[in-house]
Amino acid sequence: MDRKLLRFHVSVHRAADAYVARVVEFPGCIARGESEVDAIENARVALRDFLSVSLLLGAEPALVQVEISA
Repeated sequence: MDRKLLRFHVSVHRAADAYVARVVEFPGCIARGESEVDAIENARVALRDFLSVSLLLGAEPALVQVEISA
């Protein structure tokens, strides 16, 4: 099966006591972490879960590579 490689932009912001990572292409796909790296890794998990649910609902499968926007 030939899979497409999709790239998504993750925006990271400093909150009061944590970092927040938002997947720009999917409103509501947000994660937090104690560091920027934690927030990005948690966003990757949230994105994979989102895509897994999409697959269950009949969307096309995808491989995910997170691209970080500055």
